[in-house]
Amino acid sequence: MIAHILVDGYSILHQWQELRPARLRNLAAGREALIHLMTQFHDCQDKKITIVFDGRSLPRGGESIRTSVQVIYSKSGQTADAVIERMVGQSPDPSRYLVATDDHAEQNMVESLGARSISADAFHGMVKAELENLDQCLESLAMKNRPFGRRRC
Repeated sequence: MIAHILVDGYSILHQWQELRPARLRNLAAGREALIHLMTQFHDCQDKKITIVFDGRSLPRGGESIRTSVQVIYSKSGQTADAVIERMVGQSPDPSRYLVATDDHAEQNMVESLGARSISADAFHGMVKAELENLDQCLESLAMKNRPFGRRRC
C-alpha cells in the first residue's frame, strides 16, 4: 500500500498546464502554486507528500512556505532525482513510495529500487479526482447543515 508520495517538483511543475501562468511569472510563483495544490491534495487523503525541487533554482536565503506537505530542496551539486533515489533506496520498504515524475530514467530507477512511479499526466488525473471528490463532499455537507435548503445572503 502506498503511504508516501514523492513529487519531482520541476518535472510536475513544467507538465501541468494549470501551473503554467504562475510558472511563467517566475519559478518561485510556480513552486508556490504547486505546493498549494499539493497541500489541498494532502488534505483529501492520508498519504504523506514530499515535493523535491532542484536546489540550484532556489533564490539566496531560501524560501519559506508553511504547509502540511514536506518541501525539500536538493543541496548544491545534487539533483532532485538523487534525493528521491536516496529516499527510496534507504527505505526499509520502498514499495510504500509512489514517485510522481515525467522523467523516464527516474521512473525506471525508482521502480528498480522497489517503488512505484506515476507520470505527470496520470498523477494530475489522480489529484484532480481527489479534489473534485472533496468539493462534492463539502457541498453535500453544506446542504445538510442548512435546514431549509440554500439561503441567499
